[in-house]
Amino acid sequence: MTFPNHQIIFNAKTFSNDKKTFFEKLDKSKKGEIDAKIIPLLNLLNQKKEHYTTSSCSGRVYLWKGTGKKNETEWLKVSHDFINKDFFSISSLAAAEKGLVWLRLEPLIAHVACKDLDSANKLLAVVRKLYKKSCLLSLSSKIIVEIRGSEFLEMPLYQDGKLLFSAEIDLVQLVNKKLTLIFNGLQKLTASLENF
Repeated sequence: MTFPNHQIIFNAKTFSNDKKTFFEKLDKSKKGEIDAKIIPLLNLLNQKKEHYTTSSCSGRVYLWKGTGKKNETEWLKVSHDFINKDFFSISSLAAAEKGLVWLRLEPLIAHVACKDLDSANKLLAVVRKLYKKSCLLSLSSKIIVEIRGSEFLEMPLYQDGKLLFSAEIDLVQLVNKKLTLIFNGLQKLTASLENF
């Protein structure tokens, strides 16, 4: 689906200034730094005059507790890389002694500000070949394309320190298999955008 360019008109100079101003801001993410695996993709997008990235994650797995709302969630452990069985060790989760602890795996995500609808449509045409869930996220003050993978996992893992998962499935292997798909997809996307 494409969007006609005449609906929204942004000034090229304003976009360039917004891009410069955005990169002067401090990183406000929970991690506090950019994931190493996604840097090549961000560099490709950010060197283009008609795009810049506003947020990103190469994919991650974490244990959390709370309500699920952003300001009411405590991350107990997080990894942006492959895990081993120690990741699920309850002995290292002091905060997990009481309450429900969840396991969550999230896919690659990147938000890209675009100069105009034409540049957004061109980016989406490339991205959707690999990431069908990618979309035009915003048309208000900025035109934002969301690049989003589809690999996802969420389940309750501990209740008051007791493991809830008892299936004969290697959970570490399952998580790492999904992370492999995420990281391989990231490499494919980066390669497909090299001549974009």
